[in-house]
Amino acid sequence: MEKRPHFKATLTYLATEDGGIVTPVSSGFRTIIKFPYDEKEFIASQTFLETELVFPGDTVIADVILLEAQEMLDKIYKGMDFELIINSGTIGSGVITDIYPFEDKN
Repeated sequence: MEKRPHFKATLTYLATEDGGIVTPVSSGFRTIIKFPYDEKEFIASQTFLETELVFPGDTVIADVILLEAQEMLDKIYKGMDFELIINSGTIGSGVITDIYPFEDKN
């Protein structure tokens, strides 16, 4: 049995000219998330709540699941910021706005 952090966040994607994504991404998009207090990076699945597509420069609200990040259960909190990373480059940032009750995943 595995527990996964699951939270709602406001995500801001950088514009293409600022190093952000080049093409739109759809709900279910996976990036690396890096929190400011830890060197470890986590794979995150994002489900966009108000749209299916996100374009460079957009700000959206999303449900985020960190994959295989059990050690994060006691460390995340509302207001915590993080970076969105792909291929070692920052493509955006996020802020946790709500933390859902942790569910057991089989």
